[in-house]
Amino acid sequence: MAAPYQDDSDVGSTRRSLSNDNPPVAGARAATIAGSSGRPDVIGDRPVPEHAGGITRKGWCVAVEAPGLPLYQRIVLDLRDQFARGELVPGDRVETELALMARYGVSRATVRQALGRLITDGALEIRRGLGTYVRARPVEHSLGGFYTFSREIERHGMRPGTRVRDLRVETASQEVAEHLDLPAAAVVVALSRIRLADDDPLVTETSYLPAGRFPGLERVDFTRARLYDTLTEVYGVRPVRARETFEPVLLTAAEAAVLGGARRDPALRVERIAFDAAGAIIEYCRSTLRGDRYRYSVELRES
Repeated sequence: MAAPYQDDSDVGSTRRSLSNDNPPVAGARAATIAGSSGRPDVIGDRPVPEHAGGITRKGWCVAVEAPGLPLYQRIVLDLRDQFARGELVPGDRVETELALMARYGVSRATVRQALGRLITDGALEIRRGLGTYVRARPVEHSLGGFYTFSREIERHGMRPGTRVRDLRVETASQEVAEHLDLPAAAVVVALSRIRLADDDPLVTETSYLPAGRFPGLERVDFTRARLYDTLTEVYGVRPVRARETFEPVLLTAAEAAVLGGARRDPALRVERIAFDAAGAIIEYCRSTLRGDRYRYSVELRES
């Protein structure tokens, strides 16, 4: 937890506007905009109505009144209000430190403390070389039945997508052949994809399937077609069961590059073996999921 911090260099007209000259009201706070910029209806780049969300419009420099709270916590409260009102949504870039200093009339140390609290709380994230962004909430997947990535993403109200990195026929490695219960040096179709939710990369994975059972699979456009739908509709093979194993890992440099993270960021490795109705193995898939965007939950009941 971030320690309360109040920088005395933030005093002056701003401190006066942040002072508690009126009796405190339980559970209430206000934000007053002080200053003059010639654009009294704008905060940053956004027009603000005369009265909205407890904000009174008087200029462009925001001063949040919250009796008894350090300055950085008042900034945290105001930014959280912007999240709640939809003014800042997941994927939006937060203003630079200098812009926030000007907006709130505070020091860099105070701005950094406010941003640090929101990063610690999981509301913001730093994207190296790009800036600070509003963090999307993780996809929570409740285990308990057979599932596909696309339908799970749709269940959360998001749009699934796929980028195909590679699709080819190759000789199976010993590990892949063993997982597929194939003889050594068997030929397989290898499909490498990045799985997306609302265009945000969540998973990088490679699926291996026996080429002899699925001839021509390497010619399917999997940016449009779904793998399991294709197996069912084109080949008459319906995946009905899967066995998965989970392992916490750290992203490699290559994985971080495609998932938008950093090398050694926490991630989850999932290995899946899928079966058809007759119990034959039809797919071995190895996936790496972003640890900050995807999590699994399991409900346990007394037997």
